[in-house]
Formats: sequence, C-alpha cells, structure tokens
Amino acid sequence: MTHVDPARLSIVRQKYKDAHQDHVFTFWDDLSPQQQQTFFSQLESIDPKAFNSTFRKATHSSQSTTIFNDLQPLTHSEVKSTTHSPLAEQQDWAQRGLDAIAHNQVAVIVLAGGQGTRLGSPLPKGSFTDVGLPSHKTLFQIHAERIKRLQTLARIYKATNTGRPLNDFPMPTITWCIMTSGATHEQTLTFLKRHAYFGLLPENVIVFQQGVIPTFDLEGKILLRAKDQIATSPNGNGGIFWALHTEGVLNTLQKRGILYTHSYSVDNILIKIGDPVGIGHALATSADVTAKVMPKTRADEPLGVICHINGQVKVVEYSEMDTQLAALIDPDTGEFVYRAGNVCNQIFSVDFLARIPPILQTAEQDLLIYHPATKRVPFIDLMTGQEVEPGTPNGIKLELFIFDAFTLAERFACLEVERASEFSPMKNPQGLDSPSTCRRDLERLHIRWIEQAGGHVVAAPTGPLSGAGDEDLLGFEISPALSYGGEGLEWVKGKTIQACHLETKDDAHFI
Repeated sequence: MTHVDPARLSIVRQKYKDAHQDHVFTFWDDLSPQQQQTFFSQLESIDPKAFNSTFRKATHSSQSTTIFNDLQPLTHSEVKSTTHSPLAEQQDWAQRGLDAIAHNQVAVIVLAGGQGTRLGSPLPKGSFTDVGLPSHKTLFQIHAERIKRLQTLARIYKATNTGRPLNDFPMPTITWCIMTSGATHEQTLTFLKRHAYFGLLPENVIVFQQGVIPTFDLEGKILLRAKDQIATSPNGNGGIFWALHTEGVLNTLQKRGILYTHSYSVDNILIKIGDPVGIGHALATSADVTAKVMPKTRADEPLGVICHINGQVKVVEYSEMDTQLAALIDPDTGEFVYRAGNVCNQIFSVDFLARIPPILQTAEQDLLIYHPATKRVPFIDLMTGQEVEPGTPNGIKLELFIFDAFTLAERFACLEVERASEFSPMKNPQGLDSPSTCRRDLERLHIRWIEQAGGHVVAAPTGPLSGAGDEDLLGFEISPALSYGGEGLEWVKGKTIQACHLETKDDAHFI
C-alpha cells in the first residue's frame, strides 16, 4: 500500500502552516493511506500563500468604492449594428465570414461548465432535456446542428463564388471546443459519445476542462468539502484563457490554422454559432476582440455595460453602475447613452488568445483578477467532522470574468445585434430567462423566418400548446438542418403552414 513520502508531507504541512491554513490537516490521521495519498495530491498542487493573496486582492477590490472619474460610453463610431449598418456592408461581413469558414479558419468555444441545478436538473445545461421543444432536442444538439448547417453554407458559398461544382469541395470544418468544469466534464463526454457527436466528426470536437480554485469562508480560511478534500469551485468563464493554454487546445487551434474563435454561453438558445457576420466584421476591422452586444431595454436591466474607464475598455456590472448614468438618454437617438449590454458573446482572434497566458503568469498583473461571490457552500465542521449544508451564505467563491480581457485588446470592436434573433438565455426554472421563454423566443424567431420568406404559420388542428408560459405557443420549430438563419425557406412563399417540427421540407403540412 502506497504511503505519502514523509519528507514531502513535512514540506507541504509547513507551507500550509506558514499560510495559516494548516487546519486543512485536521482529519489527516483519520484517513486511510489511500485517502491520504489522494488528498496529498490535491494539497501539493495548491499554493496556499498565493491563494491567500488572491483572496485578499479580490475581496479588497470588491469592498473598495471605485470612483469612475472618466467613465465614458462607447462612441457611435466604435459600435456597428446589424440593424443599422448598410446592407452592402453586412453582406460584405457575411461573405468574409463564410470565406474564412470555408477555409477552416474558424472555431467555436462553448462555455459549458454550468449544471442545470437552478433548472432542477443535475445534468450539464447543454444536455438538459426539458426545454420543451417539439423536437425534444437539447442545447448541445441544437448547437451541433447549427455548426453542420453553417459548414454546408460555407461549402455552397465557396462553390458559388468560384463557379465550380459543389462536389469539387470537401465539407469545411468548424472546430467545436467545449469548456467543461469538474462537475460537468465526464457527463458531457458521455452524452456526446452516446449521441455520436450529433453527426460531427469526433476529431473536430474538443472537450476540455476549466480550472478550479479553493473556496473560502468569509474570513479567508480554506473550506473542506470532505475530510480528505478541499472545497473547490470552477474559476469562472474567464478561466477560458488559461485552460485553452494548459489543456493544449490553443496549440491545436494554431496548428489547424484557425484565425478566429467565437465563444458563447451554452444556455443561450438563440446563439448564432460561428456567425459569419460577426466573424466577417472581426476580419474587416482586424479586431483582437469583437464583443456582440444587445441594446439595453431598461435602465435597471441586469446587464453589464461595455464602456470606457480612464481610456480603457471595461465592462461595468449593472450592480456597480450609477443609477443616474444608467438612465441617461441620448437626445439625438432617444436611446440609452450606456446601452451596450454585454451578454458573453465574443469573437477572439487566436493571436490575441495566445498573448493572454504569459500575462496570467505575471504575478503583479492586475488586469485579469478574481471577483468574489458570496455563496452557500457545503463544508465539513472542523469540530465535529460532520458535513454542514448552510442555510445562509457562508463562503466566498472566486471567479475570473471573460470580459476583463477586453482591455488587453489592441483593437477592440463592438457589434450590436438584434436581441430577438440572438439572445434568450436559460437560467431560471420559471418566469424570465426560463425554458418557457426560450422556446417562446425560438418559436417567434422561426415564425418570423417563415413570414419573411412570404409564408404564414397557424396552429395545428389539435390547437396551440398550453401551459407554456404567459402565452400559448403554437408548437412550431425549424431544425438547424433546414435553416441556419432563415435562408432556404423560399418554398413557403404564398403558403400557410401548420405548426409542427420541421426537420425537412417533407414535414410541412400546408393548408
């Protein structure tokens, strides 16, 4: 039976004692040799002194009152819009994006570390099965099918643009990277394998884990999750930059010749994965970072706002924003002055991603810092050895935010897009941002596609769905295999179609 080397154990014990965190050894003598070996591996991988510093920096920063002496909104010239920019310009962006995809230069990265706990499910959000769509598809399936359709569109574009037969060109590849957490990694891998990656080639689907960080009590003491385990939590969506480096994903992207990545949150059911317009906009502006934003609909909407602070691009969280500034109206446009709502939907150049890891390795850097969140964290009582499920917040989790990297961009761009076409997150079991609002928003978008193509949708003879939220749904859905963004639906012009799940044209029932 393997035992922990006494000399190494002594060094690690002293390290924790010097950091005033040696309480983590409280139950050491109660553990079996195997438990000690496993626990020691975790203890040795953590630098308690460094994390003490991280905790102090994060909590001090959150407690201090920041005075924005030079808070300025983004200028009109800094923000392009898919609703206001000339059609010719948008077509140019789309063509640039399709060309990049056709040349295998685009990857997408889904931030999929979250579980569906708030939705009442232990599953990763991407494999959540209770969205309520007529097709019963999960978010992962929808995303994979959008990737497949976009690859097809890029192939068609390349053939059309060159005037050569479609068969002259192989199907292009959009590399799909999925960032998981310790809580979702194995479940995500199992789910994707069970469903054969929804038709994507396994070698083009890269599943990698973000890092974790110890969880602290309110005084900065590291919490134990078990007698032989330090409590940890995922290090936030900003963990993407370090994880891409340490997990070898960045190296793979570089070897594949990928120029741009589109990163997004898994729970946005309307996400335009690998959006050619967004990619093309980034190419046209040579941007390191392109943030896709939504115009805020009300002053107190819980969205962070992208703006300038002391000349740097920053995201000001809605909870930190001055209420009077948040309510300011531009007299020329009638819109909010601070309107660029951040929704975790961004395009990064691979060159930019490669510049981040060395910065993170610099101890004195203060651009990508941890942010504290007070949470209820299960822990082991050091006096009794019993697990405690706290009824009130008792711990502090530290997270990196992906948007903190915006300020590092030499060339930052902002693209405002239509909310109804691109943003409907699934966060709550009921009410706002819930499965019911997601399927409502997806149905509205798909009905709009049919109407824009000259058709009309009505309820099936069985009647509309009920109990789906504040209003009935017709039960209408268009598969990504049929249309990525409303294209290819000319065949419905002048026709009335009964609500159904349209996987192919043959599923349509006309009146």
